[in-house]
Amino acid sequence: MPAEDHKSQKKIQAWIPLEMWDKIVSLGYNSPTIAVTKAFEKLLEDSLEDPYGIPNVSPKGPLESLDIPTYKARIEEAQRQIKNLEERLKGAPDREELIKLQVTNEGLKSLLEEREKRIEEINSHYENIKSFANYFKSSEPKQIEVPAAEKKKPWYKIW
Repeated sequence: MPAEDHKSQKKIQAWIPLEMWDKIVSLGYNSPTIAVTKAFEKLLEDSLEDPYGIPNVSPKGPLESLDIPTYKARIEEAQRQIKNLEERLKGAPDREELIKLQVTNEGLKSLLEEREKRIEEINSHYENIKSFANYFKSSEPKQIEVPAAEKKKPWYKIW
Protein backbone atom coordinates (compact mmCIF):
# COMPACT_ATOMS: atom_id res chain seq x y z
CA MET A 1 0.00 0.00 0.00
CA PRO A 2 1.21 3.48 -0.69
CA ALA A 3 2.24 5.63 2.27
CA GLU A 4 -0.65 8.07 1.78
CA ASP A 5 -3.18 5.24 2.33
CA HIS A 6 -1.89 4.67 5.88
CA LYS A 7 -3.25 8.08 6.93
CA SER A 8 -6.81 6.86 6.43
CA GLN A 9 -6.21 3.55 8.24
CA LYS A 10 -5.86 2.36 11.83
CA LYS A 11 -3.14 -0.06 12.88
CA ILE A 12 -4.11 -2.63 15.52
CA GLN A 13 -2.27 -5.41 17.27
CA ALA A 14 -3.80 -8.59 18.61
CA TRP A 15 -2.62 -11.83 20.15
CA ILE A 16 -4.51 -14.96 19.18
CA PRO A 17 -3.94 -18.63 20.06
CA LEU A 18 -1.72 -20.56 17.66
CA GLU A 19 -4.43 -23.19 17.07
CA MET A 20 -6.78 -20.44 15.87
CA TRP A 21 -4.10 -18.98 13.57
CA ASP A 22 -3.42 -22.44 12.10
CA LYS A 23 -7.14 -22.80 11.29
CA ILE A 24 -7.17 -19.32 9.68
CA VAL A 25 -4.13 -20.19 7.54
CA SER A 26 -5.79 -23.47 6.52
CA LEU A 27 -8.72 -21.41 5.19
CA GLY A 28 -6.33 -19.61 2.83
CA TYR A 29 -5.62 -16.41 4.78
CA ASN A 30 -1.84 -16.09 4.80
CA SER A 31 -1.84 -12.44 5.84
CA PRO A 32 -3.08 -11.30 9.26
CA THR A 33 -4.21 -8.01 7.73
CA ILE A 34 -6.46 -9.72 5.21
CA ALA A 35 -7.86 -12.10 7.83
CA VAL A 36 -8.64 -9.32 10.30
CA THR A 37 -10.14 -7.09 7.61
CA LYS A 38 -12.43 -9.94 6.46
CA ALA A 39 -13.42 -10.60 10.10
CA PHE A 40 -14.31 -6.94 10.65
CA GLU A 41 -16.33 -6.87 7.43
CA LYS A 42 -18.26 -9.95 8.59
CA LEU A 43 -18.77 -8.33 11.98
CA LEU A 44 -20.20 -5.22 10.34
CA GLU A 45 -22.52 -7.35 8.20
CA ASP A 46 -23.80 -9.13 11.31
CA SER A 47 -24.08 -5.92 13.32
CA LEU A 48 -27.77 -5.65 12.50
CA GLU A 49 -28.32 -8.54 14.95
CA ASP A 50 -27.67 -8.16 18.67
CA PRO A 51 -25.61 -10.72 20.65
CA TYR A 52 -28.77 -12.74 21.37
CA GLY A 53 -29.54 -13.24 17.70
CA ILE A 54 -32.51 -10.88 17.59
CA PRO A 55 -32.33 -8.69 14.48
CA ASN A 56 -32.61 -4.94 14.91
CA VAL A 57 -35.56 -3.32 13.27
CA SER A 58 -34.14 -0.83 10.85
CA PRO A 59 -35.41 0.95 7.76
CA LYS A 60 -33.68 -1.74 5.70
CA GLY A 61 -35.48 -4.69 7.35
CA PRO A 62 -39.30 -4.93 7.47
CA LEU A 63 -41.13 -6.12 10.59
CA GLU A 64 -42.53 -9.09 8.66
CA SER A 65 -39.07 -10.68 8.61
CA LEU A 66 -39.16 -11.20 12.40
CA ASP A 67 -39.69 -14.80 13.46
CA ILE A 68 -42.35 -14.29 16.16
CA PRO A 69 -42.83 -17.98 17.14
CA THR A 70 -39.10 -18.28 17.81
CA TYR A 71 -39.17 -15.25 20.08
CA LYS A 72 -42.25 -16.56 21.89
CA ALA A 73 -40.42 -19.82 22.53
CA ARG A 74 -37.40 -17.90 23.86
CA ILE A 75 -39.64 -15.84 26.15
CA GLU A 76 -41.33 -18.99 27.48
CA GLU A 77 -37.93 -20.61 28.13
CA ALA A 78 -36.75 -17.47 29.94
CA GLN A 79 -39.94 -17.50 32.07
CA ARG A 80 -39.33 -21.18 32.92
CA GLN A 81 -35.78 -20.38 33.98
CA ILE A 82 -37.05 -17.49 36.14
CA LYS A 83 -39.54 -19.82 37.87
CA ASN A 84 -36.80 -22.39 38.52
CA LEU A 85 -34.58 -19.72 40.04
CA GLU A 86 -37.44 -18.43 42.20
CA GLU A 87 -38.04 -21.98 43.53
CA ARG A 88 -34.36 -22.34 44.32
CA LEU A 89 -34.45 -19.02 46.18
CA LYS A 90 -37.44 -20.18 48.26
CA GLY A 91 -35.40 -23.14 49.48
CA ALA A 92 -32.46 -20.93 50.46
CA PRO A 93 -32.16 -19.94 54.14
CA ASP A 94 -33.26 -16.52 55.31
CA ARG A 95 -30.47 -13.93 55.40
CA GLU A 96 -30.86 -13.30 59.14
CA GLU A 97 -30.90 -17.04 59.82
CA LEU A 98 -27.78 -17.47 57.72
CA ILE A 99 -25.99 -14.71 59.66
CA LYS A 100 -26.97 -16.35 62.97
CA LEU A 101 -25.66 -19.69 61.73
CA GLN A 102 -22.39 -18.09 60.65
CA VAL A 103 -21.96 -16.44 64.07
CA THR A 104 -22.70 -19.74 65.81
CA ASN A 105 -20.26 -21.52 63.55
CA GLU A 106 -17.51 -18.98 64.31
CA GLY A 107 -18.19 -19.34 68.05
CA LEU A 108 -17.95 -23.12 67.83
CA LYS A 109 -14.72 -22.85 65.88
CA SER A 110 -13.19 -20.63 68.57
CA LEU A 111 -14.33 -23.06 71.29
CA LEU A 112 -12.77 -25.95 69.41
CA GLU A 113 -9.51 -24.04 69.06
CA GLU A 114 -9.48 -23.29 72.81
CA ARG A 115 -10.23 -26.94 73.53
CA GLU A 116 -7.32 -28.08 71.34
CA LYS A 117 -4.96 -25.64 73.10
CA ARG A 118 -6.11 -26.88 76.51
CA ILE A 119 -5.61 -30.51 75.45
CA GLU A 120 -2.06 -29.67 74.35
CA GLU A 121 -1.36 -27.97 77.70
CA ILE A 122 -2.73 -30.96 79.65
CA ASN A 123 -0.68 -33.36 77.53
CA SER A 124 2.50 -31.37 78.21
CA HIS A 125 1.75 -31.35 81.99
CA TYR A 126 1.07 -35.08 81.82
CA GLU A 127 4.44 -35.69 80.16
CA ASN A 128 6.18 -33.62 82.88
CA ILE A 129 4.45 -35.54 85.68
CA LYS A 130 5.21 -38.82 83.94
CA SER A 131 8.93 -37.98 83.80
CA PHE A 132 8.94 -37.06 87.51
CA ALA A 133 7.15 -40.32 88.36
CA ASN A 134 9.72 -42.31 86.40
CA TYR A 135 12.51 -40.53 88.26
CA PHE A 136 11.06 -41.34 91.66
CA LYS A 137 10.33 -44.94 90.70
CA SER A 138 13.92 -45.49 89.65
CA SER A 139 15.49 -44.08 92.84
CA GLU A 140 15.65 -46.12 96.01
CA PRO A 141 13.59 -44.84 98.91
CA LYS A 142 15.51 -43.59 101.94
CA GLN A 143 14.28 -43.62 105.49
CA ILE A 144 14.21 -40.38 107.34
CA GLU A 145 15.79 -40.58 110.74
CA VAL A 146 14.33 -38.80 113.72
CA PRO A 147 16.62 -36.04 115.00
CA ALA A 148 18.64 -36.91 118.12
CA ALA A 149 16.78 -34.49 120.43
CA GLU A 150 13.46 -36.06 119.72
CA LYS A 151 14.54 -39.63 120.40
CA LYS A 152 12.70 -41.38 123.18
CA LYS A 153 14.50 -41.67 126.44
CA PRO A 154 14.53 -44.99 128.18
CA TRP A 155 11.91 -45.33 130.94
CA TYR A 156 14.39 -45.34 133.69
CA LYS A 157 15.86 -42.00 132.64
CA ILE A 158 12.62 -40.12 132.57
CA TRP A 159 13.55 -38.13 135.75
